[in-house]
Amino acid sequence: MKFGTLRGWLLGATAYLIFLLATLPADYVAGWTLKHFPAVQLSGVSGSMFSGAAQQLRYAGRPLGAVEWHFDWLAPFTFTLGYRVRLHDDSSDLRGRVDSRFGTVYLRSLSGQLPVTALDPWSPLPAHSLEGKLDLKVAELRFKGGRLVGASGVMDLSEAALKWPTSYSLGSFRLLLTDAGDGVHATADDVTSPLSLHAELTLSPTGAYKLAGTLAAHDPGDAATRSLLADLGRPDSTGRYPFSFNGQW
Repeated sequence: MKFGTLRGWLLGATAYLIFLLATLPADYVAGWTLKHFPAVQLSGVSGSMFSGAAQQLRYAGRPLGAVEWHFDWLAPFTFTLGYRVRLHDDSSDLRGRVDSRFGTVYLRSLSGQLPVTALDPWSPLPAHSLEGKLDLKVAELRFKGGRLVGASGVMDLSEAALKWPTSYSLGSFRLLLTDAGDGVHATADDVTSPLSLHAELTLSPTGAYKLAGTLAAHDPGDAATRSLLADLGRPDSTGRYPFSFNGQW
């Protein structure tokens, strides 16, 4: 076979392969998602594998909003399968990039806003006990076997308010996520709040977590804050209220 003929055959085969992949129905994306994340379901799927949308994304049965995806054509050059994604509904809008490589799934450049109530399914408090807005600027979330094994970035909580067991304006806080190499480490501090907060969270790849920190009133004369903190027990010698929790996520 002459070189020119071989080159033409290879170009034709490559073009056909690209056409075939580009026209694969979006149901293949839904199938891949279900395989890697069994708790995630997509419904109302349309488009193709490379560019499509789903009217509803559900996690553990809870609706999270509509999702759109577009293949990142630069991804194969880094030996990954990468998509630009957008998740949105009436109250939230998140954008990021999903990569898959050697059994690890990466969610990168995640940014946007969502209400705190969207996290109610993972909160130990009754639904709508906490309100506020979350602003995400997360560099990376790393998943393996469906578990979160690494994270880095910043989450800002603003206009936070406690609705249960009493009404109380909390203010704003910042959560800093650090990739610990073998798990996740996070620190939380108050930004503008009547509460003085410092807390540290560690999450292992197996899902074991430990949350520990201290709370105090910025203004010792603030009766509402003193009353709220009194439910935590007795303060230490510095006037702070220490807390510590362990569990499995």
